[in-house]
Amino acid sequence: MFFQITGIILWILVALLLTGRLLRAIKERSRLEMKNRWVVITGCDSGIGLGVVEQLAAEGANVIACTYTAEGAELASKVGAKQALRFDITDEVAVQDAVKRIKDATGGNLWALVHNAGMVQPGFVEYQIMETYRRVMDVNYFAVVRLTQPFIHLIKQSKGRVVIVSSVDGIVSLPGNAPYDGSKYAVEAYADALRVELSFWDVHVAVVNPATMRTPLALGFFESHKKAWDMMEKQEPDGAWKETWTREWLDEFVAVNGKNLANIAQDPIHAIRDVAHGVAAKYPRFRYLSGTLAKTLFRALWKMPEEWSFVIKRGTMSPLPKITRQR
Repeated sequence: MFFQITGIILWILVALLLTGRLLRAIKERSRLEMKNRWVVITGCDSGIGLGVVEQLAAEGANVIACTYTAEGAELASKVGAKQALRFDITDEVAVQDAVKRIKDATGGNLWALVHNAGMVQPGFVEYQIMETYRRVMDVNYFAVVRLTQPFIHLIKQSKGRVVIVSSVDGIVSLPGNAPYDGSKYAVEAYADALRVELSFWDVHVAVVNPATMRTPLALGFFESHKKAWDMMEKQEPDGAWKETWTREWLDEFVAVNGKNLANIAQDPIHAIRDVAHGVAAKYPRFRYLSGTLAKTLFRALWKMPEEWSFVIKRGTMSPLPKITRQR
């Protein structure tokens, strides 16, 4: 009798779990009518940002695409952007001008602000120059703050959305990318504070954490290690750092890991759909882990004890640099 009752309870629990997942899936499919809703998206020159412009424009949204290049502005217009503004998001004067133009274009009716612009400059800590930390933080963190501030009152009025594209590096820091990881950890903290503060006006703040996608930014990751090395060599040509991080090691490191990167990179549609969901879903999530590795490896590293994740992270270093032991 005991085993029969236990079996029945287990089946009930399984049924409840499956029912809950089914209801959640149905709920998450519910979309808002996006026609004539104004959405501002940064980083639309290519990749994820350009894809989000196309998807939301297809749903009827009035998209203002912010790009860094003239070519990017032209592409964004071709895929459906109502307007394409070209400016440097780290330039205070340029941002102020863009804010004015956006307010004029929308008539003050702004539904969503999507922060997708970003930059990465990988390289190991010993050969990263300070200017890289400043530049990466300016683009990936301060630009988000700089562009959000003037639009908060409009988004409060519309009870709208803020979507911030972070990275799996915003929840798990890996060796060889400290400037980027630091900026993404910072934007995660900002998003968490913003989410709570704006919740009193029914504004939803979502964070998207893509794993490696087939975008120009991601696919050039390991090759751009050479840029960091070259910048440090120019600054400290005879520095002790070169005893460990030799040019021969760097060339091998880039060649080996570049091939691996190409094998794991996924279609950016995974992140594009998540960003669009954060903007247009009736019931958006707080966080989207985009891509297979984000949902598996990085989620596990994020949740497991630090002692375990430390061992796994050390294992990602291949080939190892020249290691000298000090007495």
